[in-house]
Amino acid sequence: MMERVAAVLAAFEKENNKEEDPYYNYFRGYQFEQKRELDSALYYYKQMALSPADSPLVSLKDFSVLDLSIAANNITKADQASQILEAIKRAERNNSIFRYRLYDLMARSYYNNDKIGKAILYTRLYFKHNPFNQHPIIRQRYYDISFMLAAKQLDQESMQHYLDSARQLAIQIEDSMALVRTFDYEAQIYAIKGDLSKATACEKIFFNYMKDHDRLNTFVFNNLATSFVRNNQPDSAIYYYNACIAWAVEHKKSTNLINIYEGLTESYRKKGDYKNALVAFKNSYETYVRNNDSIEAAKIEELHTRYQTEKKDQAITTLKTENALNEKIISQQRWIFFVICTLLIVGVFFIYTIYRQRLLREKNEKLLIDNKRLLLEQKTRQQQLNPHFIYNAVANLQGLISSDRKQEANAYLVSFSRLMRHILELNRQDFILLEEEITALENYIRLQQMRFTGMFDYRIDANELEISDILIPPMLIQPFVENAIEHGFKTIDYKGFLLITFQQVAKQLVITIDDNGVGIKANMHQHSEKKSLSQIIVQERLDLLFNKEQQLAYFSCSPKQDSNGFVVIVTIPLIIA
Repeated sequence: MMERVAAVLAAFEKENNKEEDPYYNYFRGYQFEQKRELDSALYYYKQMALSPADSPLVSLKDFSVLDLSIAANNITKADQASQILEAIKRAERNNSIFRYRLYDLMARSYYNNDKIGKAILYTRLYFKHNPFNQHPIIRQRYYDISFMLAAKQLDQESMQHYLDSARQLAIQIEDSMALVRTFDYEAQIYAIKGDLSKATACEKIFFNYMKDHDRLNTFVFNNLATSFVRNNQPDSAIYYYNACIAWAVEHKKSTNLINIYEGLTESYRKKGDYKNALVAFKNSYETYVRNNDSIEAAKIEELHTRYQTEKKDQAITTLKTENALNEKIISQQRWIFFVICTLLIVGVFFIYTIYRQRLLREKNEKLLIDNKRLLLEQKTRQQQLNPHFIYNAVANLQGLISSDRKQEANAYLVSFSRLMRHILELNRQDFILLEEEITALENYIRLQQMRFTGMFDYRIDANELEISDILIPPMLIQPFVENAIEHGFKTIDYKGFLLITFQQVAKQLVITIDDNGVGIKANMHQHSEKKSLSQIIVQERLDLLFNKEQQLAYFSCSPKQDSNGFVVIVTIPLIIA
């Protein structure tokens, strides 16, 4: 396929005005997309200049741009979903042949947002309007996707139907790969039914085929090992998880192992080997951080490649323009004086225009780089909270293990693993829903209640706010909650109470963290000596997010005057999703 695209682009290179042809920009963007240089691909897709007569290409452009916009995220934002729906309406009005691709994109968006019912609806529209829906490859893809959606809903009847359809088609077209894939599907059905031995047997068939045909990947290892975990065979699971890690290192794919390390953690936990479980969990976290660093490095390299490509294209265009002007001078010798004067004027204007465009482009590129730097700096500030929290949590876990409180350590490790996975998922985003922030807080507080049994109670009051529509930076108030528990309740001889409230005041979201801890007497020296690291990080995050031009976000910490405890008030702009 890539050879055919290269041949098409080579034909375009012979034309002087190829940049004005939408097909040239589409194939150029497609070429960059296959190389995973997504910024460059998006640039060329947006360069597709279309007229009303090109209505089918409008839908193709809409799909290409929107597909890249949501490709890097696990969640489709509301504005992106609205743009897809508008593109679908345009495609339906124009009866575009490419509307099936937009239906597929909408189905993926709903799947990303865990709205499986609507994902099924648009998957069926995709298949119905696909002009090649009778081709075996398209039908096989439809059965595979439909099985996956049915599995999400635990709809065993639909799962069995699409499994049988996929298997029958694979046998009909003699596609051994598609056929063996159905054994993986069958394993999922047996797992839902609770027949774990048959699920494991099916996964072994799938694994052995992939191994014999040299088509192994981390997904295949993970499925088999997960079956052993479900079947209460942790030793076998550990063997295949470790085999996956060794295979990934050998094939230089060691950056996509988060699920593998999480499974390894669970397997060691089932054996009661908490030491190795902790090592596997730390490897999972390090893999996550390494993935983030690799993604940022790849983006920087892609920006450099795109700049070099544009510079080369500009040089070729300039050279061809100069050659055309020289040929024109030779062919019009009678009007040599007039032509020379004209060319001088045109040349000066052309050089001025090129120079002005280059200045503007360099300025825009500098602004873009500065913006990416600020975003990267913001994410760095955000992730500085994680090591502080992880250090305290791991210390608590080590204390439980050393005191031989295995049952409590086991429960604590499970809760801590779930909380950390939630935190890592939230920290990929600049803003999350208030509903998700409250869920993370409740998970954290319950973890602390497991640690300090019966020491305190809590309540979170959202004051009838629409928590599913309000956005907030992730893990913003967790440091203050941690201080209240660690420093406020640790030495009291009465039951503590923590009250967290969210309320709207004008166009601001006001968050209050109120505790009845030891109060000012016990904490006066600590608060007068230095500002806590967590408070410094929170202030830096607020400055990066909201306080570039004026003071829009701030917080205050003060002891209660008439009773024990502290009150923290955080004020940020109200952001509606």
